[in-house]
Amino acid sequence: MLGKSYNFIFLGLAIITIVIILLFSISIYTLELRSFSDDGLIFRQKIQPGDKFTLKYIHSVALTPIWEIFIIDDRYQIILVETDFMDHGAGMPYAPFGQEIFIEEEGKFKIKNMHRIMPNPILYMVGRSSENYFYIEDKEINLSFLLGDKLLTIGVNKNNLYNYFLGGNL
Repeated sequence: MLGKSYNFIFLGLAIITIVIILLFSISIYTLELRSFSDDGLIFRQKIQPGDKFTLKYIHSVALTPIWEIFIIDDRYQIILVETDFMDHGAGMPYAPFGQEIFIEEEGKFKIKNMHRIMPNPILYMVGRSSENYFYIEDKEINLSFLLGDKLLTIGVNKNNLYNYFLGGNL
């Protein structure tokens, strides 16, 4: 009888050990938007390679919208893959570089086939009057309304399962 209880204790300890090892060894990557001044979390979502997000804002000189489209690559880097805009003018994109292409499509000018690796995190200035929006999947965040005039960081963060589920990095 005593031998069976030791087997259950051993099995229980083995399962707990395996769970602890998994919690600390499996990586979870998140895309995080944080306030630069106080590191306050604005948005956090689990990501994987191939995920896309878009930043939209009103250009300060041309006063027309700009869309910047980013993808997460297989090394969890943020890559600028496309820029869309309505008009030409001072400070606006004007030419493709390298393998990029410049086209007019859907009533917009677009620079496509971009592969510009971004720093991690990206420093991004949000302005009350800039109509800054963040889009990912079916989510839309009006950053200008939410934050006003504020510097934001947009970055990929690597966590283990333990920190991800308990919010240890929030």
